[in-house]
Amino acid sequence: MFKPNKYLNFWVKLIIGLVVIAFVGWKIYQIMQSESYKGPFETQFTWQLIGVVLALMAVNWSIEAVKWKTLMQTLKPLTFKAAFAAVLAGISTGIITPNRLGNFIGRTISLEKDIKTKATLLTFLSNLSQFVPTVFFGCLGLLAITTNYQSQQQLIILCTGVLLLVLALILYMHPKHANRKPFNYLFTTKIVAAINFIEQTPPRIKIKLLVLSALRYLVFLTQYALLLLLFEQNQGVFILLVNVTVVYLLMTIIPGLLFGKLFVREAAGLLVLSQIGVPDVVILTTGFILWLINIGVPSLVGTIALFRKK
Repeated sequence: MFKPNKYLNFWVKLIIGLVVIAFVGWKIYQIMQSESYKGPFETQFTWQLIGVVLALMAVNWSIEAVKWKTLMQTLKPLTFKAAFAAVLAGISTGIITPNRLGNFIGRTISLEKDIKTKATLLTFLSNLSQFVPTVFFGCLGLLAITTNYQSQQQLIILCTGVLLLVLALILYMHPKHANRKPFNYLFTTKIVAAINFIEQTPPRIKIKLLVLSALRYLVFLTQYALLLLLFEQNQGVFILLVNVTVVYLLMTIIPGLLFGKLFVREAAGLLVLSQIGVPDVVILTTGFILWLINIGVPSLVGTIALFRKK
């Protein structure tokens, strides 16, 4: 049950964020209305592309629901509908936390107290399973574009990505390795118990999660590329896809403060996509639209679902 005092901070952040989003949206609208702007909706397959992007939104979160349903089968079997509702609720609570780590609040809010703590731990396992393919494909993409132009910054990003990928895989498959010297001196008994619980997750479930996470990654990768094509960016589909993988790699490495990494994607896009000639206004607009489709709208639906549980 929601308590006004407890959730005051939630509403303050939400209102501020909505004002910022509205301001950015208004600025983008003004740019679109300028005479010098050549925007979207001019391609031969405009509405088909829009329809596919919107359909992929449902696919995106459906895959995440299957992931959550798979994880929860060890605690409490869920229907797909219940898992999907939990995922949407998680989007609404995660949107105002750094790197969307608060998604566990919405996902576990309707669960019994005796399994809520363990379910919370499973959300972190789910997040880590999505982290692995993002870094993996991002490193591959960075290697691909390095053949065309090379810089010290790219080398640093690549080395950081590879290191994070190796560490993530080790901790994902065998989190018990985190409970070793000197790190175990920092852990409380509750943290140690949590690590042991995640360690007990069957390997087949972990591998299934990685496969589902890779499929989900390919979905929002495709969405981004389709939106760029909608703005008549004709650098080539492969070039766009490869560079977008690097954008997502940077998004993963760069910490996000609020609103599902809104503006982090745009900053990473400006750094990477401008290198292949994508105009800044297109980068900003596509990033905002993608956030609105994949995070903004689902979080609104999730918020409604949360209030229905009140």
